[in-house]
Amino acid sequence: MAFRASRFALRAARSKVVALGARPALAAAATGAIAAGYAFSKPSGCQAPQLVDVSGLTKVAKTDDVGLLPQPISPKYKTALVQIYVPSQPFGGSDKSNSGHRYDTIPIANGMIASGMSCQLIHYVPEEHDAFVKAMEGFDAIIVRCNPGQINAAGGEQTKFDDAMRALQKKGKQVWPSPDVMTNMGAKDALCKIANLCIGLIDTFAYYSPEEFAAGFKKTMAFQPRVIKQNRGSSGEGIWIIKLKSENYCKNFGDRSCTDDEVLEMMEACDNHSETHTVAEFIEFCVNGRTSKSGKWDTVGTGKYLEGGKAAGGQLVDQRFCPRIVEGEVRMNMIGDTCTGIIHKKPKAGGISAVGGTGSIYTFYGPDAPEFKQLSEDAMTRWR
Repeated sequence: MAFRASRFALRAARSKVVALGARPALAAAATGAIAAGYAFSKPSGCQAPQLVDVSGLTKVAKTDDVGLLPQPISPKYKTALVQIYVPSQPFGGSDKSNSGHRYDTIPIANGMIASGMSCQLIHYVPEEHDAFVKAMEGFDAIIVRCNPGQINAAGGEQTKFDDAMRALQKKGKQVWPSPDVMTNMGAKDALCKIANLCIGLIDTFAYYSPEEFAAGFKKTMAFQPRVIKQNRGSSGEGIWIIKLKSENYCKNFGDRSCTDDEVLEMMEACDNHSETHTVAEFIEFCVNGRTSKSGKWDTVGTGKYLEGGKAAGGQLVDQRFCPRIVEGEVRMNMIGDTCTGIIHKKPKAGGISAVGGTGSIYTFYGPDAPEFKQLSEDAMTRWR
């Protein structure tokens, strides 16, 4: 059973610990949002909540925010929850429902509202960048819920968005998680940094250039089934489980390298769909996207995983495929050094990915669940 800590929960929590030291009241309010009940006072008909004017921004959501609690009349703090809608992808992205919101948008916002803060739902539209940044200056805190890769896929620039968030931080605005926390804790090459720990895999490699990728992948693929992960992907997009159709694996690593015409059988983690391509076609897609040399692709992704180089987050991680993933993975949600909950995520029958929306089964446990006692103890002691 694979172990995976909740990257977002850890990033967000540590981001708050670092960024909120100077503003304990806001930190306490945000922490309260996590555990708050849903008691609230409904505004009277003659009073209007004191909200930030965002009328200059496009409202993307297709519903009137169904399920959102009424905003407080005099909020303790004013917060924004920022998402992005990718027009080229079904529902605006694999993390969205048919409303245009992320699945967790309304619950997160309601948690903030239940703690006495306002929480306005905003979609970042790249063409409205300047107006968006100006509007964000009216908030005390910004919760960023844009999956890696989505801003670029929507026609924007991740670096431009990140720089804007950093500028807001310098003006005293809180950004959760901050771009730097996302970069330092969310980059896939973190898997290389733990390769020699007891929870790592020693044959884990990161590629930052087309030449490195072509040479390295041909060698690892000739040895055993692999998992290739793009850095900017989330919810399984751009994460490929790959096997040689011929099963012609060499006995020892490095005994041979794949040729360009060898056939790959592939499954993408975002939706468990299968594709068949040659080694050359896969490398071309990863480097240059859809071209005359990459063949026909069914994925919603665009490839070009190395675009921009290392500085812009362009990278691919190459890991051994662990067949026991069919038993599922365990996510431990952490706030600092405290486990707040455990989730067992099991792929649907015949699938490999346990990403939400693929038919996978999620079972939720408390932090002291006896089923995971040994795992929890190891995570808190041996793996630190």
